[in-house]
Amino acid sequence: MPPELRGWSFDKPPVKPPAYLGIAPSDFAYGYCPTGRNLHLKYTLRERPQPTKPLAEGAALHNVLFKALEDFRRFVYAGVPMSGPGEATPEEVKPKAEALYRYVAARLLGEYHHVQASGLARGRDSAAFYAAPIHTQVAVDGAPLGLSHVVADGVAPGAVVEFKFGPAQNVDAALAGYAMALEAEYGMPIDYGIHVQIWVDGAVEYRAQAHHLGEGPRLKFLEARDEAVDLVASGRDPGTPPQCPKTCPFYHICRS
Repeated sequence: MPPELRGWSFDKPPVKPPAYLGIAPSDFAYGYCPTGRNLHLKYTLRERPQPTKPLAEGAALHNVLFKALEDFRRFVYAGVPMSGPGEATPEEVKPKAEALYRYVAARLLGEYHHVQASGLARGRDSAAFYAAPIHTQVAVDGAPLGLSHVVADGVAPGAVVEFKFGPAQNVDAALAGYAMALEAEYGMPIDYGIHVQIWVDGAVEYRAQAHHLGEGPRLKFLEARDEAVDLVASGRDPGTPPQCPKTCPFYHICRS
């Protein structure tokens, strides 16, 4: 891995940003808008995004997943039973939320009790780590890379983790961006990213795909970041793309 592509090299190109505008990586890294007009609408015109149904459902399921992981740790360290997804879940998402919570709880508790019974654990902490070797919603200041606060869904040993409940593209580039932000903050290398795609429809299924965050994904992220910074700094309107993803929170503006 070229050292100049590590996040801690934020004081010199190519990691050093062309300007410090505080752009959120989720606004450009995945390339949802073909022309990047969402950046112009959000950062130049200050238009308000309008969450679409798929985005709202994805956010709700993310919250349920994170709550299940938090509840598991409360069970381990305080003996508090895992209680379910909670009342804050929107009514239309509750069946999926309950199915997801039950699935995650069963997996975590099963692994936890297994490692305790097998004698592999040397205490509660090691048993909890065996069952869930991940820290969730890890936030760092992305300013050294010209970004806003960067929130990684998860950080596991040597890897950054992204959970997705809907279609996703350019995930390797986004994971590289999260990795570099974490490297800038902590000065430790992160060489891998894990994309966990989750489907909830009665049953819960998932697929985990590992990405080596080498030169290719890092340069891809930095190129996307520099293009985003250039577009926002110029104030130009790149125009509406021929086709807009209906999940875009600015669809109501471009296609109204």
